[in-house]
Amino acid sequence: MALAITASLSATPLVLFAIGAVSMLLVLAFRDESAWSRSVSFYLKLAAAVVAIRVLFRIIFNLESSPANPLLVLPEINLTLAEGVSLKLFGSISALSFQSALTDGLRLAAIILAVGMANSLANPMKLLKSTPGALYEIATAISIAINLAPQLIASLNRVRRVRGLRGQSKGIRALPGLVIPVLEDTIDQSMSLAASMSARGFGRKGQRSKMALKITRFTGLAAITMIAVGVFLLLITPTTQVLDLSIAIAGLAFAVVYIKMSALGSLRTKYRKQAFQSGDYCLFALTAALLVSAFTGVLQF
Repeated sequence: MALAITASLSATPLVLFAIGAVSMLLVLAFRDESAWSRSVSFYLKLAAAVVAIRVLFRIIFNLESSPANPLLVLPEINLTLAEGVSLKLFGSISALSFQSALTDGLRLAAIILAVGMANSLANPMKLLKSTPGALYEIATAISIAINLAPQLIASLNRVRRVRGLRGQSKGIRALPGLVIPVLEDTIDQSMSLAASMSARGFGRKGQRSKMALKITRFTGLAAITMIAVGVFLLLITPTTQVLDLSIAIAGLAFAVVYIKMSALGSLRTKYRKQAFQSGDYCLFALTAALLVSAFTGVLQF
């Protein structure tokens, strides 16, 4: 995720290309044989298509007017859509404009590859095991969302392989015969995951008094309100930030208390809880350094 944020803040093609390359190298180095680790080829094709489409759109819908040193010279087409409204297609394109389009495409491609790397390496089950009890519902939705795209790709590959062994049609004509089996297989896998999570107690709450529930909900509402008010005051009053920061920090403190109070009533099975190791702390340190470099503009060379 830090790589995706860095890519969104960068405007250097070399940095964007390096982010995409690092994401793919990490996938090749650390992926296993799980279903979600075999979806990396889809993200590579999607990233390449995004770059090509962005550059192609820049060539077709050209807004430049006769650049001094054009990189590409194409016949110009002027279309009149309505009275006073015209559209220019093709024409001369400068090297700066082409580089800008390429950079925009590389930025989105780097974000896609970084997110694809997270989808290919992240284990949704470990995410649920490491989640506080108060965030079960959110973590469940995030886990299913992370697992959805890889599961769809795995189902698509499995159905295509079966159809190929049967000698059935390929290409566009095979699309109607692919959609229903793929969706059915994905829904079956999702139902199996939901049944497994329900059997292990995810989403269940213990016996709590009404007063405890009211206090917990009031704490959560106060946390959201104070964080929203603090951030809003920081945006509109940049000169006096002591009170604004105090309100935001108090909201964060209330949020921590809310998470602790909500986790008291959760019921779930616990087995071999995964503990943080030295490599995890090193990864967090590298992530923090990367984000600081991105926000301070060190990577804008």
